[in-house]
Amino acid sequence: MESLSGALIMDAGGVMTDRHRLIVTRDFDELEVFTRRVYMPYHVAPGARCLAPEADLHAVAVGQMTLSRFSYGIPVHLSDFFQQAGVGMVLTTIRGAARHWSSARTAVETGVGESFLVDTSRTDYQASFNEDHLQVNVTFPHDCLERLYLRWAGHPADARLWTTKLAIGGRASAWNALLEYCCRCVAEFPRQVAEGPLGRHLEEMLGMHMLMEWSARAGVQPHPSTPAPRQVRQAEHYMRENARQAPTVGEVAQAVGVSVRGLSSAFRHFRRTTPMAFLREVRLDGVRRALIAAPEGATVASIAEQWGYANLGAFAARFRERFGEYPSALLRSSMR
Repeated sequence: MESLSGALIMDAGGVMTDRHRLIVTRDFDELEVFTRRVYMPYHVAPGARCLAPEADLHAVAVGQMTLSRFSYGIPVHLSDFFQQAGVGMVLTTIRGAARHWSSARTAVETGVGESFLVDTSRTDYQASFNEDHLQVNVTFPHDCLERLYLRWAGHPADARLWTTKLAIGGRASAWNALLEYCCRCVAEFPRQVAEGPLGRHLEEMLGMHMLMEWSARAGVQPHPSTPAPRQVRQAEHYMRENARQAPTVGEVAQAVGVSVRGLSSAFRHFRRTTPMAFLREVRLDGVRRALIAAPEGATVASIAEQWGYANLGAFAARFRERFGEYPSALLRSSMR
């Protein structure tokens, strides 16, 4: 892990740099402002009373993901990760040790060179770090990986995939080699990573590796698929663009120039679902984003109405089935 020990603090020539440093602080309140921006809101408790952090945080954007180097300088326990932030993390231990709770009673320990993968937008998560810890983390938007899985497999991921928490990597692992490569690219080509296509390519490489780890370890393998025909892709685009209007399957078929029977058959064959089931998922995802971004005074009823839902009871039941909570609970937590 020697090469990762210099991640984000060494330039291409091996000289120390502050280019990616966001904060060095002994103040928890100041630290919270930065961690909310780089990661998400969560609760941090020091491992002993009256301990002030000696935190050091460096971060850089890699496409839509964030690559960061972080240490608190004291033992800490992290909990109450804000699911509505819509992100997940891979936490790689560079120094010290960490414990990650995979369930209420079971914790997984990661030592030097080991990583832990969790989608904190879809499941609860807690972790503890000892006083010597140093992490190199990748924070990713859930939507980014969901779209990548769809392109890779040709159908949406099984929901079990995102709720699985697992240890990955190791000193000689492909994940660590990929992480080292990304950090080296940041050192050698910082502008191209931040602004050019290099960052997008690195983002996809990181995302694909996460999906392969998830699929193999969670026992949720993608179905074999062939590229979907143009009409299916056009129909998906049309439904995303017009999701608020809740188009009928006939309207979708007419918009892309095929019969209802032909469109339904193509969706069953290439997406293993129906056009209307696809539209329901798009609409529920849209409502969820609207609830998270709702202005003060908004109500579940007003937002649901904007998305064409007339039966609030049926809508709330479907929302809870899809996301594991009622829309009213999400709106309340988003307002807080």
